[in-house]
Amino acid sequence: MELRATTLGKRMAQHPYDRVQLLNAGVKVSGDSHEYLIPFNQLLSIHCKRGLVWGELEFTLPGEKVVRLHGTEWSETQRFYHHLNTLWQQWSAEMSDIAADVLRQQLAEVARSSAEGKWLTRQQVSDIQRKIRHALSGLPVPTVRLDAFDNCRELWRQCQSWLSNTEKARLEHNQTFTESMLEQYRGFFAAVESSPLNPAQARAVVNGERSLLVLAGAGSGKTSVLVARAGWLLTRGEAAAEQILLLAFGRQAAQE
Repeated sequence: MELRATTLGKRMAQHPYDRVQLLNAGVKVSGDSHEYLIPFNQLLSIHCKRGLVWGELEFTLPGEKVVRLHGTEWSETQRFYHHLNTLWQQWSAEMSDIAADVLRQQLAEVARSSAEGKWLTRQQVSDIQRKIRHALSGLPVPTVRLDAFDNCRELWRQCQSWLSNTEKARLEHNQTFTESMLEQYRGFFAAVESSPLNPAQARAVVNGERSLLVLAGAGSGKTSVLVARAGWLLTRGEAAAEQILLLAFGRQAAQE
């Protein structure tokens, strides 16, 4: 199916495009010396407008780019627009189902990574964001259109929340995890060293970041934290004994 500008409309419009052809999953807008292919997966909106005499079709693309066709007979413009818009909406509905499945799978993976029984590290958050961005880059519809689909809207917003303001959510998650562990393993923290660990020491032990700097004065229990941390990893099954190496700065600390 094709829509062409009238001879007079083409002459009066003086526009690079004077015809549009419907393709399998997109349109081709062309003129005597210009041609522009617009796949459905890059199309954000289609508008049908009426000027003083002729019709106009307007295609909106990402990056605020707009492609227009001027000088077409009005009734033919309407007919072409309605047919094209119907096909595009049908295609969009089918693609939204695919997009929803991709988003749903991504959020399921996020849920596994951020399970309540685990400490959520900065590296894990970074990995989650990277995977979400990679998944979004492969969606069959532009992300700016996801809010328009009922089956994608909430999934998309959940993904967006992982791409912004994640540090606050991460801290809240880890605070909840820490309080749960302090209560659940109260006996461990009371018996792992010769004296029960205080709350600050216990929180340092529970911290699951890949590297952790413990600063405290002499005799404040830094060595106890390191020993307890090793015991914690073994108790939780997060490391085997042969994977742990404790280094001491002096003989006395080593004996402890």
